[in-house]
Amino acid sequence: MFIFGFSKLDAVSYEEAYELEKEAPIFAIPLYEEVVRTAPTADVRKTASSRLYFLYEKFNKYVPALQYQIRAGTLKNKKGEWSPLVRNLAEGLGVSAFSLLGILNACSKETSAWIPPEPTVNPDTGELIQPIPPEPYRILSKKENFPLVRFCYSLKMKYRDYEGWDHIFFYLFDKELITRDSALPLWVGSSIQSGKGTPYRRIFLSGRFKELSNDSKADLLFLYAKFLRHKGRFESSTRYFLMSGNYSSAKRARWETAKNLLLMDRKKEACTYVGDSFYSGDESEILLKKICQSGSGDWLTAYVPSIKILLRENPDPVFVYALEGGGREAQDFFLKQVGSKSSDKDDDGEEDSESTEILAKLVPPDSRLKFPFWDARDKEADLLVPDRAKYLCKVIRRPFFGTPSIQPQFCKEVSPGSLETLLSIVGEEEEETSFAFADPAYLPLSVKWLWKDISNGDANPEGIPAKPTKGPYAEAGPWSLEYIVYRKVLNRAYAEIRLGKDQYYVVSVKPSYVIWSKH
Repeated sequence: MFIFGFSKLDAVSYEEAYELEKEAPIFAIPLYEEVVRTAPTADVRKTASSRLYFLYEKFNKYVPALQYQIRAGTLKNKKGEWSPLVRNLAEGLGVSAFSLLGILNACSKETSAWIPPEPTVNPDTGELIQPIPPEPYRILSKKENFPLVRFCYSLKMKYRDYEGWDHIFFYLFDKELITRDSALPLWVGSSIQSGKGTPYRRIFLSGRFKELSNDSKADLLFLYAKFLRHKGRFESSTRYFLMSGNYSSAKRARWETAKNLLLMDRKKEACTYVGDSFYSGDESEILLKKICQSGSGDWLTAYVPSIKILLRENPDPVFVYALEGGGREAQDFFLKQVGSKSSDKDDDGEEDSESTEILAKLVPPDSRLKFPFWDARDKEADLLVPDRAKYLCKVIRRPFFGTPSIQPQFCKEVSPGSLETLLSIVGEEEEETSFAFADPAYLPLSVKWLWKDISNGDANPEGIPAKPTKGPYAEAGPWSLEYIVYRKVLNRAYAEIRLGKDQYYVVSVKPSYVIWSKH
């Protein structure tokens, strides 16, 4: 375990930054940035700036690299040609260099709401002259610049101009310049980062949009996992990160799973999820790999000043682990760094203070599923339980997907019936309780879950219900039932099911629709 008490950052010298660059170049960036801000002499600041630009380019930190070129006047060479950095980034996004730099400039500043004035009349021709919106509205209004919407979003989140992003978002959506599918994750993400709105409700409603793509499903589950992490529910957060990877961005899901496990003081398990990088220039990924490859933490001492600076900008579990270790104290420290921004309750009640108009536009009633895509309360299932099953027990979970610990005093005898009957037998006071089946010796049993109907309700042109391509009911099963979970705050039961090695889901179920039979 690596423990370095988090204290006020001391002044950073150019020499310290240069020494760290020799060992870990990417971690020298925050130190050089601090030198540029605080060094008393212009020569030192200039030298640190030159090292910074080299490192920005090396590690593909495009935004600060472009900002450096703007300050240095090197966006174009003497022939008037764009620098390789500008050209490559613009070509990669499929936009013009002028549009790229325009959004970088406009979205790095506060953005006021823009309400289009009435058109004016040309006195010579009598034609209507439509008002031209200011930046960034003008650039983002062009459909060919759609890739820059997410770029602007990331800048607004970085500079914490949440109100400015709301102005841009609603303008683009009202003008139908972004689709509902692409808009929903942006709507949820800004809510989570700003602490405004109601994150859970936004996630819940987004999941009810019928035409949600697999990429957006992955993004929404990923955002819900972040929401749970920021609420201190690390076990549940980890499971939703894993689920997000079933739809898309599997590497991202595994890395965030590893980060949670590390913070829960499960380093050995965390390191099993570390594989190919999702984003090779991410400091937390690089640090986590080194933590997993190293036996001791002696090497980390030189990194501490840089990690403290990084943590101010990005409260990441890996940075917290490097400074505080894992376990309860580290988790509390992480929550302190995140800040309790939102008082939103984790429920899906229909009453909400948010504008019903924007909700109706984003998720119109005629485009809504009855339940979110991770919800199976309208699905019937069978529980296939071994003949020797005798008890349903409240269980103490072992570290992440380990064998549950069963104690006889928390078990009740059960007979075949519905899941509703089983849960009524074992009443509990905890906010969240997990249950498993056990044999007469109080040993856990392997139970199978089988969906009765795996269609998603949509029909193909021949009128035959279509089979979902991905998701918890993409296959009838039998799935392996990990746990039955009851959450008091929602008065709802969940099934944790797994198919093979990779597919894992937590789905809300209606207990009376799940029938238990012995086999």
